Amino acid sequence: MRARKPAKTAPAKASAAKASTAKPTKAASAKASGAKATAAKPSTRKATAASRSGRGAATDASEAMAIGGAVDVAHGAAEVAEGLEGIGVAREVADAGISDIAAGASDVALGVGKVEVAVRSRDLAGLAAAGGVDELGRAEGTLEVAEEIADLTMVVRAMSGAQLDRGLAMARISGELSAVSRLMGRLDMPLLSVFLDDRSVQLQVLSVETLVGSQGARLVAGEMAETAEEVELVAEGQAASGIARLAVGEALAARSVALADEGLAQASSGADQMAIGAATVQAARAAAADSALEVAAGAADAASGETELEMAADLAEAAARPKRRGRPPKSA
Repeated sequence: MRARKPAKTAPAKASAAKASTAKPTKAASAKASGAKATAAKPSTRKATAASRSGRGAATDASEAMAIGGAVDVAHGAAEVAEGLEGIGVAREVADAGISDIAAGASDVALGVGKVEVAVRSRDLAGLAAAGGVDELGRAEGTLEVAEEIADLTMVVRAMSGAQLDRGLAMARISGELSAVSRLMGRLDMPLLSVFLDDRSVQLQVLSVETLVGSQGARLVAGEMAETAEEVELVAEGQAASGIARLAVGEALAARSVALADEGLAQASSGADQMAIGAATVQAARAAAADSALEVAAGAADAASGETELEMAADLAEAAARPKRRGRPPKSA
């Protein structure tokens, strides 16, 4: 049994040697792990610092993008509002131009109507003047008839006076023959007395008829004188009518000239107003187009700003989200 102890002691020593040999190995690995851990801490800090700086940069970028987006949205909204206001103003200007065109067209129509009325008035003036001249010609002819009737009246009156004188002369001769016939009867000359008495009676009858004829001629002369006066009045009326027609013709001619000038001036003014209205409408359309482009640009700016705001929100959310740390490397 004792002889075996040394054998056991040798293995124990070998085990102890092994243990002593193994212990430095574990200590060395622990030291190596500590060294590795010590070496890993600076790199982790650097990564943490880099991560923090990256988050700050992302936050700054998101804030800058958000500010730019808000500015773009505000600027776009202002442009849209300004453009809509410009479109409203352009619409009002266009309405004013359309009103000017309508008023100018109305003036042109009225001016053309006045010119047409002036032409018709001129034609009527010519007809009135021609009628006045014709009426004056008829009045002259009627006056000549009245003068002829007056001359005939004087002739009839003269004939009536001659017949009166003749009738009275015949009556005187008849009386004288009657007296001579009575004288012849007293002188016992019956045949001569009867003859003279018969001739006295015949002359008396003729004298009476002549006197009656002279009275009728006088009446005729009176009627003819009245007729001449009436015809003269008709001639005066015709002359007055002719003069009135001439005056109407002159007035219509003057009015037609004034109306034509007024119509031409109004038509010209209406055409100018239409041209101004058309130019106003054209300018309003151009302004409306510019305002529409401004609205479109503003809407594009606003949309771009909204996009930037969304991107800024995404960046801010990504920057605020914590990142997962990686596991430390395993020891060898």
